[in-house]
Amino acid sequence: MSNVIYSASPLWTFLSTFIGVGFLIVFGVVGLIFAVFRRKEKKITRVFMAFLGLFLCTMGALGLGFTALSMLTGTQTATVSLVHKTIAKDNCGDNGQTCTRYVLETKASPKSYDFTVEQRAFDATEEGGCYRVTYYPNKGLFATDYGTDLYVATSYVTKIEQMQPGDCK
Repeated sequence: MSNVIYSASPLWTFLSTFIGVGFLIVFGVVGLIFAVFRRKEKKITRVFMAFLGLFLCTMGALGLGFTALSMLTGTQTATVSLVHKTIAKDNCGDNGQTCTRYVLETKASPKSYDFTVEQRAFDATEEGGCYRVTYYPNKGLFATDYGTDLYVATSYVTKIEQMQPGDCK
């Protein structure tokens, strides 16, 4: 018996990544357009704008490719015991703003998992509980590789189901 406490579509799961990649590509294209059509600018400025535009477009294309790779490799499911819930505060910029991340630290012997989830999923879980988590492994360019199959960290969680305590071993 399981009780679904969080569910999200793949589009919703990857939406923030798509938005970030979209901004990179749009800014890159704008830089290329300025480099081509602003003929009154100095040549070095136009070359720099073209280089910057190409760089941003390339980074956007790489981000899109690695995001597609994460999506196309499919989901994985783990039945885990929730060890600790953490609210992490990170600096988001130079103006002192902070961003909040909600992290579920879980364990399924011998593997440990850190799932960054939305607040509603965070609030619906309890430490010591048993959950089945469906997620996309992070295959991105900047994905952290710890050189081991004993630790997984991802923010691409699509479903969390509450399980019976005996299901976690």
